Parts: sequence; C-alpha cells; structure tokens
Amino acid sequence: MTNDRKAADTLKWMAWTATIIGTLLFVFNVSDFRSENFPLMVSIGFLIAGMNIFLLSTVFRLMNLRKQEV
Repeated sequence: MTNDRKAADTLKWMAWTATIIGTLLFVFNVSDFRSENFPLMVSIGFLIAGMNIFLLSTVFRLMNLRKQEV
C-alpha cells in the first residue's frame, strides 16, 4: 500500500468521524434551532467539514490512480 493510498484511507476515516460527531451533535441540539445555539452551529460545521474531507479523500485516490497509469 502506497503512502497516497494510506493518506486517502486516513482522510476517509477522519471524514466518517467528523460526520458522525456532527450528526450526533445535530440530533441532540436541533430542538433549539437558533443562531445563538453554539453546539448546533458546531454540528453543522462538523457535517460540512466531513463532506469536504470526503472530497479530499476522493481527490487523493484519483491522483494515485492517475500516477499509476502514467
């Protein structure tokens, strides 16, 4: 397994972790839906960050495939 593949797998696990944390925080704090609810805003941030990390993981994986083809 190459370092690029390890990086992509690590990013995938980080993304899952961020998404799960965001989902749990969201479920427990959604009843008080207002902008002053700090845990709710943090949960939305975790959900957005998780999706961005998934995107980076996919980019790393595709770069690794491209490097192997050339």
